[in-house]
Amino acid sequence: MNGRRDNGAEATPSLGAMDQLELGDARRAPPPPRAPEPPPPRRGWLGWLAAGLALGLLAGAALVLLQWREPISQALIPDSELNREIEAAQLALARGELSNADGSGARERFQSVIARDPDHPAARSGLVAVREAALVQARAAVEAGDLASARERVALARSMAAPLSDLQPIEAELALRQGAEADIASRLQQARTAQAAGRIEQVPGGALALYLEVLRIQPDNAIALEGRRSILAGLLAQAEAALDAGDSAAAIALVARVVDADPSHLGLPAVQARLGEVRAGVEQARERTLQAALADLRDGRPEAAATAFQALLAASPDDAEARRGLEDAATALALRASREAADFDFEASEASLARARALAPDLPAVQAAERRLERAHATRAALPETPSDPAAFDDAIAQARAAMRAGDLIDPPGASAWDHLRRAAAIAPDHPQLREAQAEYDRRARACFEDELAGNRLGAAQACLDAMAVRERGGASLAEQRRRLADRWLAFAEERLGASEFALARRALEAARSVDPANPRLEAFAERLRSAGG
Repeated sequence: MNGRRDNGAEATPSLGAMDQLELGDARRAPPPPRAPEPPPPRRGWLGWLAAGLALGLLAGAALVLLQWREPISQALIPDSELNREIEAAQLALARGELSNADGSGARERFQSVIARDPDHPAARSGLVAVREAALVQARAAVEAGDLASARERVALARSMAAPLSDLQPIEAELALRQGAEADIASRLQQARTAQAAGRIEQVPGGALALYLEVLRIQPDNAIALEGRRSILAGLLAQAEAALDAGDSAAAIALVARVVDADPSHLGLPAVQARLGEVRAGVEQARERTLQAALADLRDGRPEAAATAFQALLAASPDDAEARRGLEDAATALALRASREAADFDFEASEASLARARALAPDLPAVQAAERRLERAHATRAALPETPSDPAAFDDAIAQARAAMRAGDLIDPPGASAWDHLRRAAAIAPDHPQLREAQAEYDRRARACFEDELAGNRLGAAQACLDAMAVRERGGASLAEQRRRLADRWLAFAEERLGASEFALARRALEAARSVDPANPRLEAFAERLRSAGG
C-alpha cells in the first residue's frame, strides 16, 4: 500500500483493479484514519467590527446605484433624439427661421426640448438667442421699409419677454413709418393727378416735387420711380428741342433741373454730351467778345468796350471778367471826364461822366471825376469877365510858377499850378508865356513822376501821373508810364500777399487796376489773392 501511494501515476489504475477483485473484503475493512484538522483561529473584537463596516458600505453602495441608475445612464449615454432637436433648432436660427406655424422654427424646436427637459441649458440659451435675433430682424425690417415683417418680429420679441428698453425705440420708429406709409398713398394720388393736369414743376404741389417727397420716404417705391422717370424724360426732350432752336440757356436750365432731381437718369449722358459741345461753342464766342472788348479798352474806346462787357453780363451775370472789364471801362470814362473838365469842356466832361456813372456809380474813379468837375466849374467862375486883362494874365502865370515850385501841380483845388494855368489860358490862350509855363509844368510833372517812382512812393507817383494826364488829350502817350506804375503797385501787392496782409494787397491791386486796367498781370494776381483768402 505504501509503495502505490509514493508513485501516484501508477497507483491509481492498480487501486481500481484491486478494488474490483477484492470488493467484498474492502467493504468489510474499516476506513483508514484521517489526519486531524487544525482548530479555526479565534476572532477578536476588532475583526468583527471591520467585517460589519465592510458589509454596511457594500449595502449603501448598492442602494445608491439602485436609486440613481437612470440619471447616470443618461449622462453617460446622451439622449440622441434631444441632441438632434437642438441641432435642428440651431440650424433654423442660423437660417433666420425664428418661428414657423408648422413647428419647424427655432423657437418651436427649442421649446419642444424644454418641454421634455425643463433645465436643458442649450435649449434655454437658444430661446434667448431667438429673442435677440427677433429684435435684430425687426430693426432691419423697419430700416428697409418692410413694415409687415417688422410688426411680426416685434410681436415675437414681445411674446418672448424682450426688455422694454429694446422694444420701445423699434415700436416708436415703426409707428412713425406706418403713419408715413399711410400718407404716401395720398401723395402718390396727388402726384398722378398733377401730372395728368400738366403740373410737373418741382414746386409744392407739382408732380415732380410730390414724387421726390415719396422717394425720400420710400426710395424703392416703384410708382414714384416711374413717375419721376417719365417727367425727367419729358424735360430732357424739351432740352433737346431748345438745343435744336439754338436756345442753349433754356437747355442748360432744363438739364440742371434733371440733374437736381436724379443725377443718374439714363437719358442725361447723351443730352449732356450735346450740351457740352454747345457750351464749348458759347465759351469760344464769349472769349472772342471778351478779347475784342479788352482791345477796345486799350485803344481808348471805352464806350465800345462797355457795350461788349454789358452783352457778356447779360448772357452770364456771374461773369467776373466781364464785370471787372465794365468797371475798367467806367474808370477810363471817368478819367476822360476829368481831362475834359480841366480844359473847361464842361459839356463833354458831363457826358463822359454820365456814361461812367451809368456803368459803375460807386466806383472811386467816378466820384473823383465828379469832384474835379465841380472844381473846374468853380475855377471857371473865378476867372475875370475881361479875358484880355494883361494884369490878370500876368498874375495867373506868376501864381502858376509859384505853385509849381511848391510842388502843387494839381492840388489843392483852385490853388494848384494847373488851375492857374487854365485861368491864364482863358485870358490869352496863345500867349508865349503861357506856352513856356505849360512846358515847365510838363517837365516838372514828368520829373515828379520819375522821382516818386524811383523812391517807391507810389501814391505820390500816381498824383504826378494824374498831373501829366490832364495835359494829354487821348491818354495813349502815357501808356508806358501807366504800365510802369501798375507793375510797381502789383509788386507791392505781392509783398503784402506774402506777409498775409490781404487788405493792403487788395488795395494795391485796385490801385494798379485804376492806373492800367488792361495790365495782363491783373487777373493772375487777383486769382492768387482769392485763393489765399483775400
